[in-house]
Amino acid sequence: MTTFSKKIINWQKRDGRNDLPWQTKNPYHVWISEIMLQQTQVKTVIPYFHKFIKNFPNIDSLAKAKPEKVLALWSGLGYYSRARNIHKTAIILQKEFNNILPNYYEDLIKLPGIGISTAGAILSLAFEKPGIILDGNVKRVLLRYSGDQSPINNIKTQKNLLKFAENLLPEKNFRSYSQGIMDLGSLLCKPKNPTCCECPIKRNCLAKELNFQNQIPFKVPSKPKKERDINWFFIFSKDKVLLRRNEKKGIWQNLWLFPEKNMFSKSNLNLLEKKEVLPLLTHNLSHQKLTISTMKYSIEQRDRLKIDRSSFAWVKKSDSGKMGLPKPVKEIINNYL
Repeated sequence: MTTFSKKIINWQKRDGRNDLPWQTKNPYHVWISEIMLQQTQVKTVIPYFHKFIKNFPNIDSLAKAKPEKVLALWSGLGYYSRARNIHKTAIILQKEFNNILPNYYEDLIKLPGIGISTAGAILSLAFEKPGIILDGNVKRVLLRYSGDQSPINNIKTQKNLLKFAENLLPEKNFRSYSQGIMDLGSLLCKPKNPTCCECPIKRNCLAKELNFQNQIPFKVPSKPKKERDINWFFIFSKDKVLLRRNEKKGIWQNLWLFPEKNMFSKSNLNLLEKKEVLPLLTHNLSHQKLTISTMKYSIEQRDRLKIDRSSFAWVKKSDSGKMGLPKPVKEIINNYL
Protein backbone atom coordinates (compact mmCIF):
# COMPACT_ATOMS: atom_id res chain seq x y z
CA MET A 1 0.00 0.00 0.00
CA THR A 2 1.38 3.43 -0.93
CA THR A 3 1.97 6.00 1.80
CA PHE A 4 -0.49 8.24 -0.04
CA SER A 5 -3.35 5.72 0.04
CA LYS A 6 -2.63 4.68 3.62
CA LYS A 7 -2.87 8.28 4.85
CA ILE A 8 -6.10 8.81 2.88
CA ILE A 9 -7.68 5.64 4.34
CA ASN A 10 -6.71 6.48 7.93
CA TRP A 11 -7.99 10.04 7.56
CA GLN A 12 -11.28 8.90 6.03
CA LYS A 13 -12.04 6.49 8.85
CA ARG A 14 -11.34 9.24 11.38
CA ASP A 15 -12.55 12.47 9.74
CA GLY A 16 -14.32 11.57 6.51
CA ARG A 17 -18.04 11.36 5.74
CA ASN A 18 -19.39 8.10 7.13
CA ASP A 19 -23.08 8.88 7.58
CA LEU A 20 -24.30 9.47 4.03
CA PRO A 21 -27.58 7.63 3.26
CA TRP A 22 -26.10 5.66 0.34
CA GLN A 23 -23.13 4.35 2.34
CA THR A 24 -24.61 0.88 2.62
CA LYS A 25 -23.57 -2.48 1.24
CA ASN A 26 -26.39 -2.26 -1.29
CA PRO A 27 -24.87 -1.79 -4.79
CA TYR A 28 -28.19 -0.36 -6.02
CA HIS A 29 -27.93 2.52 -3.53
CA VAL A 30 -24.35 3.23 -4.58
CA TRP A 31 -25.25 3.26 -8.28
CA ILE A 32 -28.23 5.61 -7.87
CA SER A 33 -26.24 7.99 -5.66
CA GLU A 34 -23.27 8.08 -8.01
CA ILE A 35 -25.47 9.05 -10.96
CA MET A 36 -27.23 11.71 -8.89
CA LEU A 37 -23.89 13.09 -7.68
CA GLN A 38 -22.69 13.72 -11.24
CA GLN A 39 -22.54 17.53 -11.51
CA THR A 40 -24.55 17.87 -8.26
CA GLN A 41 -23.55 18.57 -4.65
CA VAL A 42 -24.12 16.09 -1.83
CA LYS A 43 -26.47 18.35 0.15
CA THR A 44 -28.70 18.74 -2.93
CA VAL A 45 -28.73 15.00 -3.69
CA ILE A 46 -29.66 13.68 -0.21
CA PRO A 47 -33.43 14.51 -0.24
CA TYR A 48 -33.76 13.36 -3.86
CA PHE A 49 -32.00 10.09 -3.01
CA HIS A 50 -34.32 9.38 -0.07
CA LYS A 51 -37.43 10.04 -2.16
CA PHE A 52 -36.15 8.01 -5.12
CA ILE A 53 -35.28 4.94 -3.02
CA LYS A 54 -38.61 5.14 -1.21
CA ASN A 55 -40.45 4.98 -4.54
CA PHE A 56 -38.06 2.56 -6.23
CA PRO A 57 -36.51 0.36 -3.51
CA ASN A 58 -34.79 -1.97 -5.95
CA ILE A 59 -33.82 -2.46 -9.58
CA ASP A 60 -36.94 -4.44 -10.45
CA SER A 61 -39.32 -1.72 -9.24
CA LEU A 62 -37.33 0.90 -11.17
CA ALA A 63 -37.34 -1.16 -14.37
CA LYS A 64 -41.13 -1.60 -14.16
CA ALA A 65 -41.78 2.10 -13.55
CA LYS A 66 -43.09 4.44 -16.22
CA PRO A 67 -40.48 6.91 -17.52
CA GLU A 68 -42.79 9.78 -16.49
CA LYS A 69 -42.62 8.78 -12.83
CA VAL A 70 -38.83 8.51 -12.92
CA LEU A 71 -38.59 12.00 -14.44
CA ALA A 72 -41.09 13.34 -11.91
CA LEU A 73 -38.88 12.21 -9.01
CA TRP A 74 -35.90 13.79 -10.77
CA SER A 75 -37.74 17.08 -11.29
CA GLY A 76 -35.56 20.00 -10.19
CA LEU A 77 -32.33 17.98 -9.99
CA GLY A 78 -31.35 18.87 -13.56
CA TYR A 79 -29.34 16.99 -16.20
CA TYR A 80 -32.39 14.87 -17.01
CA SER A 81 -30.51 12.52 -19.33
CA ARG A 82 -29.22 10.96 -16.09
CA ALA A 83 -32.75 9.94 -15.11
CA ARG A 84 -33.46 8.54 -18.56
CA ASN A 85 -30.20 6.56 -18.48
CA ILE A 86 -30.96 5.20 -15.00
CA HIS A 87 -34.28 3.87 -16.26
CA LYS A 88 -32.72 2.37 -19.40
CA THR A 89 -30.03 0.68 -17.29
CA ALA A 90 -32.59 -0.74 -14.86
CA ILE A 91 -34.43 -2.39 -17.76
CA ILE A 92 -31.16 -3.87 -19.04
CA LEU A 93 -30.29 -5.15 -15.56
CA GLN A 94 -33.73 -6.71 -15.23
CA LYS A 95 -33.54 -8.50 -18.57
CA GLU A 96 -29.86 -9.43 -18.79
CA PHE A 97 -28.51 -9.52 -15.21
CA ASN A 98 -31.45 -10.87 -13.17
CA ASN A 99 -31.92 -7.50 -11.41
CA ILE A 100 -28.33 -7.51 -10.13
CA LEU A 101 -25.75 -4.78 -10.73
CA PRO A 102 -22.64 -6.40 -12.24
CA ASN A 103 -19.34 -6.18 -10.37
CA TYR A 104 -17.03 -6.24 -13.38
CA TYR A 105 -15.74 -3.11 -15.07
CA GLU A 106 -16.33 -4.49 -18.59
CA ASP A 107 -20.04 -4.97 -17.84
CA LEU A 108 -20.54 -1.69 -15.99
CA ILE A 109 -18.94 0.51 -18.63
CA LYS A 110 -21.43 -0.72 -21.26
CA LEU A 111 -24.45 0.48 -19.29
CA PRO A 112 -26.12 3.82 -20.17
CA GLY A 113 -24.81 6.75 -18.13
CA ILE A 114 -21.88 4.86 -16.60
CA GLY A 115 -18.45 6.11 -17.61
CA ILE A 116 -14.94 5.36 -16.35
CA SER A 117 -15.25 7.28 -13.08
CA THR A 118 -18.76 6.07 -12.21
CA ALA A 119 -17.77 2.47 -12.94
CA GLY A 120 -14.73 2.91 -10.68
CA ALA A 121 -16.91 4.34 -7.92
CA ILE A 122 -19.37 1.45 -8.12
CA LEU A 123 -16.59 -1.15 -8.04
CA SER A 124 -14.85 0.32 -5.02
CA LEU A 125 -17.79 1.63 -2.98
CA ALA A 126 -20.28 -1.17 -3.67
CA PHE A 127 -18.05 -4.21 -4.14
CA GLU A 128 -14.79 -3.36 -2.33
CA LYS A 129 -12.85 -3.85 -5.57
CA PRO A 130 -10.15 -1.59 -7.10
CA GLY A 131 -11.72 1.22 -9.07
CA ILE A 132 -10.47 4.60 -10.24
CA ILE A 133 -12.63 7.62 -9.44
CA LEU A 134 -11.95 10.86 -11.28
CA ASP A 135 -14.69 13.27 -10.29
CA GLY A 136 -13.92 16.97 -9.94
CA ASN A 137 -12.86 16.70 -6.30
CA VAL A 138 -10.45 13.83 -6.95
CA LYS A 139 -8.91 15.51 -9.99
CA ARG A 140 -8.20 18.61 -7.92
CA VAL A 141 -6.50 16.59 -5.18
CA LEU A 142 -4.31 14.70 -7.65
CA LEU A 143 -3.32 17.76 -9.67
CA ARG A 144 -2.34 19.70 -6.56
CA TYR A 145 -0.53 16.78 -4.97
CA SER A 146 1.57 16.25 -8.11
CA GLY A 147 1.95 19.99 -8.79
CA ASP A 148 0.52 19.47 -12.25
CA GLN A 149 -0.46 22.77 -13.87
CA SER A 150 -1.86 21.16 -17.02
CA PRO A 151 -5.40 22.28 -17.91
CA ILE A 152 -7.89 20.11 -16.03
CA ASN A 153 -10.27 20.19 -19.01
CA ASN A 154 -7.64 18.89 -21.45
CA ILE A 155 -7.95 15.33 -22.81
CA LYS A 156 -4.23 14.65 -22.34
CA THR A 157 -4.46 15.75 -18.71
CA GLN A 158 -7.36 13.33 -18.16
CA LYS A 159 -5.32 10.42 -19.55
CA ASN A 160 -2.31 11.29 -17.39
CA LEU A 161 -4.50 11.56 -14.30
CA LEU A 162 -5.96 8.14 -15.00
CA LYS A 163 -2.49 6.56 -14.99
CA PHE A 164 -1.42 8.55 -11.93
CA ALA A 165 -4.56 7.55 -10.01
CA GLU A 166 -4.05 3.90 -10.91
CA ASN A 167 -0.52 3.95 -9.44
CA LEU A 168 -1.85 5.31 -6.15
CA LEU A 169 -4.49 2.61 -5.60
CA PRO A 170 -4.12 0.59 -2.39
CA GLU A 171 -4.04 -3.21 -2.22
CA LYS A 172 -7.10 -3.32 0.05
CA ASN A 173 -9.63 -1.01 1.78
CA PHE A 174 -10.82 0.23 -1.62
CA ARG A 175 -14.10 1.57 -0.24
CA SER A 176 -12.42 3.72 2.42
CA TYR A 177 -9.79 4.94 -0.02
CA SER A 178 -12.28 6.00 -2.72
CA GLN A 179 -14.59 7.67 -0.22
CA GLY A 180 -11.59 9.28 1.45
CA ILE A 181 -10.09 10.91 -1.61
CA MET A 182 -13.52 12.27 -2.59
CA ASP A 183 -14.09 13.55 0.94
CA LEU A 184 -10.64 15.14 0.98
CA GLY A 185 -11.43 17.14 -2.15
CA SER A 186 -14.84 18.16 -0.88
CA LEU A 187 -14.00 18.99 2.75
CA LEU A 188 -10.37 20.17 2.72
CA CYS A 189 -8.88 20.49 -0.77
CA LYS A 190 -11.61 22.91 -1.84
CA PRO A 191 -11.46 24.92 -5.09
CA LYS A 192 -10.59 28.11 -3.20
CA ASN A 193 -8.73 28.55 0.08
CA PRO A 194 -8.06 24.86 0.81
CA THR A 195 -7.53 23.84 4.44
CA CYS A 196 -4.00 22.55 3.92
CA CYS A 197 -3.08 22.53 7.63
CA GLU A 198 -5.55 19.66 8.23
CA CYS A 199 -4.68 17.67 5.09
CA PRO A 200 -3.24 14.17 5.70
CA ILE A 201 -1.06 14.32 2.56
CA LYS A 202 0.22 17.90 2.93
CA ARG A 203 3.84 16.83 3.54
CA ASN A 204 4.32 15.61 -0.05
CA CYS A 205 1.93 17.98 -1.79
CA LEU A 206 3.87 19.94 -4.42
CA ALA A 207 1.19 22.62 -4.79
CA LYS A 208 1.47 23.40 -1.07
CA GLU A 209 5.26 23.35 -1.21
CA LEU A 210 5.25 25.83 -4.10
CA ASN A 211 2.30 27.79 -2.68
CA PHE A 212 0.34 27.11 -5.88
CA GLN A 213 -2.83 25.80 -4.23
CA ASN A 214 -5.06 28.51 -5.69
CA GLN A 215 -3.48 28.31 -9.14
CA ILE A 216 -4.18 24.57 -9.48
CA PRO A 217 -6.24 23.23 -11.11
CA PHE A 218 -5.73 25.43 -14.13
CA LYS A 219 -8.59 25.47 -16.57
CA VAL A 220 -8.65 26.61 -20.17
CA PRO A 221 -11.43 29.23 -20.40
CA SER A 222 -14.52 27.71 -21.94
CA LYS A 223 -16.50 29.32 -24.72
CA PRO A 224 -19.24 31.72 -23.60
CA LYS A 225 -22.58 30.03 -23.04
CA LYS A 226 -25.08 30.24 -25.83
CA GLU A 227 -27.93 32.55 -24.91
CA ARG A 228 -31.48 31.55 -25.71
CA ASP A 229 -34.79 33.34 -25.19
CA ILE A 230 -37.88 31.38 -24.22
CA ASN A 231 -41.40 32.82 -24.25
CA TRP A 232 -43.99 30.89 -22.27
CA PHE A 233 -47.75 31.22 -21.87
CA PHE A 234 -48.93 30.58 -18.32
CA ILE A 235 -52.59 29.77 -18.98
CA PHE A 236 -54.76 28.98 -15.98
CA SER A 237 -58.41 28.20 -15.46
CA LYS A 238 -59.59 28.27 -11.86
CA ASP A 239 -57.21 25.87 -10.06
CA LYS A 240 -55.56 24.32 -13.11
CA VAL A 241 -52.73 25.30 -15.44
CA LEU A 242 -52.11 24.18 -19.00
CA LEU A 243 -48.94 22.15 -19.62
CA ARG A 244 -47.59 20.37 -22.65
CA ARG A 245 -45.23 17.44 -22.96
CA ASN A 246 -41.97 18.27 -24.73
CA GLU A 247 -41.27 15.38 -27.08
CA LYS A 248 -38.36 17.08 -28.83
CA LYS A 249 -34.83 15.99 -28.11
CA GLY A 250 -32.84 18.39 -26.00
CA ILE A 251 -32.40 19.57 -22.44
CA TRP A 252 -36.04 18.98 -21.39
CA GLN A 253 -37.03 15.99 -23.49
CA ASN A 254 -40.21 14.26 -22.22
CA LEU A 255 -40.70 16.86 -19.48
CA TRP A 256 -43.78 19.05 -19.06
CA LEU A 257 -43.44 22.71 -20.03
CA PHE A 258 -45.68 25.71 -20.54
CA PRO A 259 -46.89 26.18 -24.11
CA GLU A 260 -45.62 28.93 -26.38
CA LYS A 261 -47.61 31.38 -28.50
CA ASN A 262 -46.93 29.65 -31.84
CA MET A 263 -48.70 26.53 -30.55
CA PHE A 264 -52.11 28.20 -30.65
CA SER A 265 -54.40 29.25 -33.45
CA LYS A 266 -55.67 32.80 -33.64
CA SER A 267 -59.11 31.68 -32.51
CA ASN A 268 -57.61 30.07 -29.42
CA LEU A 269 -55.57 33.15 -28.59
CA ASN A 270 -58.73 35.28 -28.75
CA LEU A 271 -60.22 33.21 -25.93
CA LEU A 272 -57.43 34.14 -23.50
CA GLU A 273 -57.61 37.04 -21.08
CA LYS A 274 -54.26 38.64 -20.36
CA LYS A 275 -53.52 39.03 -16.64
CA GLU A 276 -49.91 40.05 -16.11
CA VAL A 277 -46.30 39.73 -17.21
CA LEU A 278 -44.41 37.54 -14.76
CA PRO A 279 -40.89 38.50 -13.64
CA LEU A 280 -38.12 37.55 -16.05
CA LEU A 281 -36.28 34.36 -15.14
CA THR A 282 -32.67 33.46 -15.89
CA HIS A 283 -31.83 29.77 -15.86
CA ASN A 284 -28.23 28.61 -16.33
CA LEU A 285 -27.46 25.23 -17.84
CA SER A 286 -24.03 23.73 -18.48
CA HIS A 287 -23.79 25.15 -22.02
CA GLN A 288 -26.73 27.53 -22.26
CA LYS A 289 -28.10 30.57 -20.55
CA LEU A 290 -31.88 30.75 -20.78
CA THR A 291 -33.82 33.98 -20.44
CA ILE A 292 -37.45 33.08 -19.78
CA SER A 293 -40.31 35.54 -20.19
CA THR A 294 -43.77 34.41 -19.16
CA MET A 295 -47.17 35.93 -19.90
CA LYS A 296 -50.01 34.97 -17.58
CA TYR A 297 -53.45 34.41 -19.09
CA SER A 298 -56.76 33.08 -17.84
CA ILE A 299 -59.65 31.36 -19.53
CA GLU A 300 -63.04 30.91 -17.90
CA GLN A 301 -64.16 27.81 -19.79
CA ARG A 302 -61.08 25.72 -20.50
CA ASP A 303 -63.00 23.21 -22.62
CA ARG A 304 -63.40 25.93 -25.28
CA LEU A 305 -59.63 25.87 -25.85
CA LYS A 306 -58.94 23.43 -28.67
CA ILE A 307 -55.84 21.43 -27.71
CA ASP A 308 -54.33 18.06 -28.52
CA ARG A 309 -55.10 15.97 -25.44
CA SER A 310 -52.22 13.58 -26.22
CA SER A 311 -49.63 16.29 -25.58
CA PHE A 312 -51.48 18.93 -23.51
CA ALA A 313 -53.01 18.59 -20.05
CA TRP A 314 -54.80 20.75 -17.50
CA VAL A 315 -53.04 20.14 -14.20
CA LYS A 316 -53.71 21.06 -10.57
CA LYS A 317 -50.89 22.46 -8.50
CA SER A 318 -51.04 19.43 -6.19
CA ASP A 319 -50.76 17.04 -9.14
CA SER A 320 -47.89 18.88 -10.82
CA GLY A 321 -45.50 17.44 -8.20
CA LYS A 322 -46.09 14.00 -9.67
CA MET A 323 -44.93 15.10 -13.13
CA GLY A 324 -41.51 15.65 -14.63
CA LEU A 325 -41.07 19.44 -14.52
CA PRO A 326 -37.94 21.51 -15.11
CA LYS A 327 -37.00 23.75 -12.20
CA PRO A 328 -38.29 27.01 -13.82
CA VAL A 329 -41.71 25.47 -14.52
CA LYS A 330 -41.99 24.13 -10.99
CA GLU A 331 -40.98 27.53 -9.59
CA ILE A 332 -43.56 29.44 -11.65
CA ILE A 333 -46.39 27.05 -10.73
CA ASN A 334 -45.55 27.21 -7.03
CA ASN A 335 -45.44 31.01 -7.06
CA TYR A 336 -48.25 31.98 -9.40
CA LEU A 337 -50.96 29.29 -9.50
